[in-house]
Amino acid sequence: MAHFRPMARIISHLGERLISSTKVALLELVKNSYDAKSKFVEITINQYDKQIIIYDEGHGMDDKTIENHWLVVGTNNRLQRKGSIGDDQEEVPLGEKGLGRFSTMKLGNHLLLQTSTKDSDVQWNLEIDWTKFGYKSDLYLDQVNNNLYELSKQKEGSYTKLIISDIKDFISEEWDKVEVEKFISNTAAKYINPFYELPRKFNIKVWFTDRNNKKSFIKIGQTEKELLGQAHHEIKGKYTPGKIHYQFQVRRNGTIVDQGEDNILLDSKIEDRDPLESGFIGEFRFHFYIFNRRRLNEMTGFENTRVIREILDRYTGGPMIFRDGFRIFPYGDPGDDWLELNKEKYRKGKASIIGEQTTGYIALNSNKSPYLVDQTNREGLVKNKSYENFNFIVKSVFQKLLNIVERNEPKETSSDITSHAKKSAMNIEKTILKISQSSDIEEKDIKLIIQESKLINKGIKELNRREKALLETSSVGMTSMQIAHEIHNFMQKILSKLDDLKRELPNVYLTNIEMLELNIKSLKTMISQIDEQASTLRRAKSKVNLVDQIQQIVDTSKSLLSNYNNRAIEINVESEVVSLYIKVNKGLLIQLFDNLLINSFYWINSLGTSDEIDKGVINIKIQRDGNVVFYDNGPGISILDAEAIFEPFFSRKRDGKGLGLFICREIAAYHKINLEILEYRNQRDRLYCFNLDFSEIVLGGEI
Repeated sequence: MAHFRPMARIISHLGERLISSTKVALLELVKNSYDAKSKFVEITINQYDKQIIIYDEGHGMDDKTIENHWLVVGTNNRLQRKGSIGDDQEEVPLGEKGLGRFSTMKLGNHLLLQTSTKDSDVQWNLEIDWTKFGYKSDLYLDQVNNNLYELSKQKEGSYTKLIISDIKDFISEEWDKVEVEKFISNTAAKYINPFYELPRKFNIKVWFTDRNNKKSFIKIGQTEKELLGQAHHEIKGKYTPGKIHYQFQVRRNGTIVDQGEDNILLDSKIEDRDPLESGFIGEFRFHFYIFNRRRLNEMTGFENTRVIREILDRYTGGPMIFRDGFRIFPYGDPGDDWLELNKEKYRKGKASIIGEQTTGYIALNSNKSPYLVDQTNREGLVKNKSYENFNFIVKSVFQKLLNIVERNEPKETSSDITSHAKKSAMNIEKTILKISQSSDIEEKDIKLIIQESKLINKGIKELNRREKALLETSSVGMTSMQIAHEIHNFMQKILSKLDDLKRELPNVYLTNIEMLELNIKSLKTMISQIDEQASTLRRAKSKVNLVDQIQQIVDTSKSLLSNYNNRAIEINVESEVVSLYIKVNKGLLIQLFDNLLINSFYWINSLGTSDEIDKGVINIKIQRDGNVVFYDNGPGISILDAEAIFEPFFSRKRDGKGLGLFICREIAAYHKINLEILEYRNQRDRLYCFNLDFSEIVLGGEI
């Protein structure tokens, strides 16, 4: 009978050659301490003695455990424990391949293991010379003996201490205390999910002994929750097969300007409901934070923006992935753009999401996501079908977040552009005056003039673009009024002919003719509204019953709802009076309310409702005193946009011209109607209610 006989150097392939880096090797040993039920792990990096010591007070081991488990390559005892735990349990054993202990070989050439169990009177020592298992070793695995012996127990309780000597890292000249602390803050500080609590308490303690034998404690910083609570954008939620449920918040100057929650229903690309099929992902949680580094001065509670940048530098780089509370490298490390956040696909207009602005976590549970598994070298997940689906889902969340960022991106109003241009002109004027007085031109003066000139030129180009858009809009408006007038006359002729046919044809055709006549009259009513706007050139005003007119506008506008079919919309008109007469230009009044209604139609269909119901609702309330309140259950308006929405060319719509509400306020001002947005806020903490005060132009009438 023939058997495989492994060379001792096979251990090298499982240790120093398989474990990719020092940070990963240390993490594997930290996870071992957690699995041993210890409340802490203590790491000592000792340059003086060229040692790394890892100590915990977990359940410890006796000689049988060392021989039958610790020294068994690929032992499956933790895998068996994991399989016996239900899917609803958050605490899961971290090891399963039985290879984590070989991380000690990555760190140093010699190992002394000291361990004892709670009830034991002895301490078991195991000495391993890893050089005998090195790549150049000529020995067979069964020819290498490791020294296992017992000593008197030096302290009570259970514990395990790994003393790794002749270490391979942290000993060269560049490893001073500052560099060691930087390494720890970038690695050990994020071994445990700093954003999310573990099922049980577990701390990492790190000590450093320098070349002069001076010992110091390295503080492991927890995530600065005060800073995370001020993120400009954040989104969190949970994925369950086929659906992402998320909540989001947007902040500006410390104030929440947009928030809400919704679901993303995934299409047939993601079929993962069966845990036995390829591509299954299972459940996971996520929480992402986006910081705009140009707006760090909005953060409070920190000494200066430099401190904020230092914190962000430690945590940003994209979202990190944690399984069962412990880090999976390299996700979230600088330079690891696993979600391709730094590519053009995460840019829309002036809005963008990039890795250096992003932090947060994805929390996996190994029992709930059994096919999202580590590569053998512990550097990343295996690129299988489940990983592809997982990657697609996380990118879907970031695409949704990009839309939220884009619609809340600050936009310049025309007055902003004018103000910036004036400021630039003043800076140029002051610089030229300084040059003329000193007769000396410095390079910085030239750069300033060029820079400010470019800003003025940019502003002029934008104003020219807006002027052109306004002319185009005016041209379309004039043309539409001319066409509407001709169509209106033509329809009148058609109705006259239909009236003749009703008299000439047999009664059997009467029903069809009357139906045709009714449809044409409805179309004629809509066209007449555009035609009536031709009179706005003369600004003619007439006596109008506001109650009847608003109801007529609403009835006519309902025909437009077929263009917005994502969500059903209901329009309610409620009045405290039967009639309320005012003197207005009827065409302009129609235009004012049409713009308000179309805005509501668009945003309810685009972004849903703030109260999370399926149906959109628009309410118009006419009050006895002449005030008309107009509101809907759409997403609402950012507090910071409250005045900007009335500026020309300010729009949050994709490809919007930004003239609708500007025209509404101009129409209102012409009629001495006060149009304003009220301070009431919806469930997303956004403004949603307009008030139109007609009290100055009420003529009286039947109440």
